[in-house]
Amino acid sequence: MEPLSAAAPTGVVYMQAPGPPSVLVYGREEIGAPGPGQVRVRQAAIGVNFVDTYFRNGSFAVASFPFVPGVEAAGTIEAVGPDVTSFRVGDRVAYHFVVGAYAEVRLMPTNGLVRIPDDISLAQAAAVTTKGLMAWALLRRIYPVQAGSVVLVHAAGGGVGSLTARWARALGATVIGTVGTAAKLAAVQPYLDYAVALDQEDLAARVLKITAGQGVDVVYDGVGQATFNASVPVVKPGGTLVLYGSSSGRPQPLTPAVLAQRQLTVVSPVLGTYLPTQAALEQAAADVYAALQQGWFGELTTQNYPLAEAARAHADLEARRTTGSVLLLP
Repeated sequence: MEPLSAAAPTGVVYMQAPGPPSVLVYGREEIGAPGPGQVRVRQAAIGVNFVDTYFRNGSFAVASFPFVPGVEAAGTIEAVGPDVTSFRVGDRVAYHFVVGAYAEVRLMPTNGLVRIPDDISLAQAAAVTTKGLMAWALLRRIYPVQAGSVVLVHAAGGGVGSLTARWARALGATVIGTVGTAAKLAAVQPYLDYAVALDQEDLAARVLKITAGQGVDVVYDGVGQATFNASVPVVKPGGTLVLYGSSSGRPQPLTPAVLAQRQLTVVSPVLGTYLPTQAALEQAAADVYAALQQGWFGELTTQNYPLAEAARAHADLEARRTTGSVLLLP
């Protein structure tokens, strides 16, 4: 990324070393013409995901610095490179897990781009594409939820959690959701069958009471250390625990004896495994956008920050002060 100078035309957030949110710096960079197989995208909204904090704090290795974090955004193609025939100038597109998203304008390969339906805004696409794809994998591939399923969704007020809970309910499941504090209950109660505030209630006692001692079919957990092991007693024998994130840290692994005793299945998925080809990505994204169009996600909850305030967005996300999807707006 050259140069990072005050005179360059477009905004970008970058870091020179891993560390706390304050390492994220807003600067300017020049973006040239796209090369073969590339397009230039002017981004309207950038999704902030918890994985971004792992790149920032050094949990995930970065090959070189300066480094531009971020893995998803939505925008409009303003130039196409040689030999690009699958996209045109003016196409509205989104992408999933292409590092370098914290920028007003970027060059990127066409592989990984998906078109956005006309009736979905760029901000909506940035709010649901990556998080919706994870919800899709959780509900349709990892543990296929159907009418009558009983599910427990941790961090039900977060980006992935809220979409997963809403989608599961639309599929006919009974949805129990947790939030970290009672202050978040009002935000999640409209789309949950039961809401549990972990700062006020015992998780196992409440869930077993709700389910008349039967427990849940599946737990979807993006929190990790604070919730995962506490969820084990509420899963039915033969049930499934899905650990798709660890915002509170990695939990202690369950012993083989615990798993065998109750025949539990534990899955720690990598989303890309379920999206092995461009065609698979396009179909999954179409399913996510269809769920949005059908109203299954309800009124999307987003918290918006100027791109230049990415550090504040990270600090709020890590402190669990955010609800719904977090967006950076160039």
